[in-house]
Amino acid sequence: MTTPEKTNHGRIVTFSVMVGLTPLIPVPFIDDLAKTHFKRRMTRELAASYGQTLTEADVKTLSDDADEGCLRGCLISIFIYPLKWIFRKIFMFLEWKRAVDLATRAYYHGYLIDYAFDRKWIAPEGGTDAARARAAIDRALAEVNPSVIERAVKETFSQSKNILKTAARMLQTSLRRLARRASEEQVEQAMESVEQKEEREIEGVVARLQQGIGKIPADHFDRVRAMLEAEMSEKR
Repeated sequence: MTTPEKTNHGRIVTFSVMVGLTPLIPVPFIDDLAKTHFKRRMTRELAASYGQTLTEADVKTLSDDADEGCLRGCLISIFIYPLKWIFRKIFMFLEWKRAVDLATRAYYHGYLIDYAFDRKWIAPEGGTDAARARAAIDRALAEVNPSVIERAVKETFSQSKNILKTAARMLQTSLRRLARRASEEQVEQAMESVEQKEEREIEGVVARLQQGIGKIPADHFDRVRAMLEAEMSEKR
């Protein structure tokens, strides 16, 4: 096994590209909610492919980035988001780098979640709860050298900038009316309404990235899986 099951690998790459789109949405707060939506959707679909239905709490545990807490996060956002918007307008080239970084991490994250489901490690079918599985995945990710996948993502994204910009504009148009008052439920509804269009828009990008990843030596994926196996076997 060099990559996840073929049926899942395409979904992992698709969602990785979608996560990578989010820095290109010049609407602070909305971009983060979109990123969260795509990551949770990937986790649900991977679990479902193995016949598992996760609780919403477990989906969030396996998918979401570490949260500093609502009070602190909300207070900081009042000051940071206007600066973030200006920063993006002036330094858009840095957002492309962030897009590559996010897509790369999303790919590895999805790869390891898929492998954990494949090995039946994660509850309810496996014996490891979501929090312990997520901690093991994070520790494994910290040991991974991301440059291998990052090169494939960077090359694909640089060849596909116009397509990615168009796809990001589609997301922006769908989410703009929500502005900063959007709830997670509103974002979910808006994202679901545009998701199929997004997937059609980025089909070529996904295919190109899959080809790039397919050229990566199998021993890289062997090492990535071994890292997770070691972390899952640790008694923590």
